Amino acid sequence: MERVTIIGIIFAILVVGWILATGQWAYGNVVGPLVNHSKIPLLKITYVSAYENAKGTYLILNITDCCGPDAYPASAPIMEIYNSTWHVFLYSYNISNDTVKVIQAPWNENKKDYTNWYSGFVVILGSEAQFQLQLPFHLSPGTYHIKLYTPAVSSKVLAKQTATFTIS
Repeated sequence: MERVTIIGIIFAILVVGWILATGQWAYGNVVGPLVNHSKIPLLKITYVSAYENAKGTYLILNITDCCGPDAYPASAPIMEIYNSTWHVFLYSYNISNDTVKVIQAPWNENKKDYTNWYSGFVVILGSEAQFQLQLPFHLSPGTYHIKLYTPAVSSKVLAKQTATFTIS
């Protein structure tokens, strides 16, 4: 073989060795388990109330993002309202259309929480907002539960994303 080819092969082996060594040193992913330290979003309903009006049911939800990545906000594209005999799913377009007002918490004025047709409720990590929805249907008197469905979370996390309210 030519001298240039041998030097190229040696250089390539050194570069691959350098990449593997720094990967092992920094992340431990060459020898040992490959671990994903990503945080899963956790939306929490901190307050909920509802009352009937002429147009249907007016629902007030305070939602905060307790855990998750800093790079992108948490979203809840599906909301379920249910009791022992009845349930309804509100999808992202229903959530967006029925939201009449979003009130930001005073400590997160520079990061706006919002709703849209694709993501439903969108909440930035560490922020809290009050979402006021005018639902186009009347709820009968009774106790109801609300569950927010966040993509890619387990049933244990979904169990924490529930709240209860009463219509009298």
